Amino acid sequence: MNKITLKRAIAVSQFVVFTSMCHAEQPAQEWLFKDLNQNDYGITVSGWAQASVADSNHGDQLTPATVFRRESGFTLDQMGIMIEKKVKSNLISRVGPIPVEKSDRFDWGFNITAMYGADNFFFRTYGLDDDWGGNKVGNFGNTDYYSTLTQAYVELYFPYLGGSNLMLGLFHTPLANEIGFALPSPAPTDFYTHTYSFIHGPAKHAGALWSSYIFNQPNSTKLSYELGLAKGYNSLQDINNNWDVIGNLRWRSADFKTWIDFENIYGNSADDSVSDCACGSPIPSDSTLAHDNSLKRYQSYLTLTHHLDEKNTLIAEASYGHQEKSLLADVFNQIPYGTPKTGGKNASWSGIDLSYLHKFNPKVSAAIRGEYFDTDGVHVLLPFSGSYRALTSNISWQPVPYLRLRPEIRYDWYSGHAKPYGADGNYAPPLIHGRYDDQFSYSLDATFFF
Repeated sequence: MNKITLKRAIAVSQFVVFTSMCHAEQPAQEWLFKDLNQNDYGITVSGWAQASVADSNHGDQLTPATVFRRESGFTLDQMGIMIEKKVKSNLISRVGPIPVEKSDRFDWGFNITAMYGADNFFFRTYGLDDDWGGNKVGNFGNTDYYSTLTQAYVELYFPYLGGSNLMLGLFHTPLANEIGFALPSPAPTDFYTHTYSFIHGPAKHAGALWSSYIFNQPNSTKLSYELGLAKGYNSLQDINNNWDVIGNLRWRSADFKTWIDFENIYGNSADDSVSDCACGSPIPSDSTLAHDNSLKRYQSYLTLTHHLDEKNTLIAEASYGHQEKSLLADVFNQIPYGTPKTGGKNASWSGIDLSYLHKFNPKVSAAIRGEYFDTDGVHVLLPFSGSYRALTSNISWQPVPYLRLRPEIRYDWYSGHAKPYGADGNYAPPLIHGRYDDQFSYSLDATFFF
């Protein structure tokens, strides 16, 4: 991206601030299939397409700061189609309690979501769509677009225990703050780029997730829980044939202004990162090298959301993870690089993210986020131990109900033994040393809802 393009992106962001006030509108999904959606079954079809231009002060390789692969220039991030029947319930699976009365009738629903685009490199499911003809891994650049069956699940509502849901199938993870399509698509994130803690978590699971209430009294606080069994991270056929356990708690204040979410996953991670397809878990461990078939991984997120008023929201998220015999923590912390003789080492990572969101009017909003992340170097996109910090800011403008424009800037800096930014070329993970310990990046993404 040249300087002229950058100036245009900045000009757009400045223009957004002065957009005139208008009445409230939300992304107008489903309008393209309006006639089809008028049926007696409650089945709807909707979609979206997200594309972007991005660059940095170091040029081509924008990863890891922009998380998803971002070679400078244009990228088709996501193009998705969703067919669903929403279940009638007094809670939303992976989101938590909602302020509606408990239904006394059984209900059911389903969701089938398919996607195409560069982001799908990370949404592929081992054992399902990782080896589709167009999904063979090539260069780690924006010319590689992938197709995925992103979600395919049925959901059942039972009028017991204050109201309960059961999801069965392939679904986005209930962990981390900015993931999944439980809310309007694309994934309900207020930022184009993601946090370091976000990328360390799973994207999706195959399995079951039960959601229900611990207490659900009218005009009072509400507490729900989720219990799940999953075939590991981003996998349909877990190589070690073990189930991961998901356990979450979700508390809501009586006025629903304050949310607390505590999310956890634990299980055997041995060999669940598949190098042939660069898929599965992004945190590899190897049972043969470690001489151990049980290599446990634990990951946790604690998120506090407080809505100050209808225009201002504060979000704080803390995360922690631990991996037994982490493979990358051993390989990339020695020079020269090579096959680890000890089979990896126990490693951990932790972080905290703080966000402030402000809504100027129904069409214009702004967001700012600060993050701190410390890691022993376990992730294929972040294999270097050290401390990472980042500041991100954007403005979101929705000139018409079906279009969102979002210019964003981000600055990352690192303390440690490596140079994680500005690597030459676009290599498939794990990423190699770059030339810099900081990076300034900027992007402009557009999302079209239909």
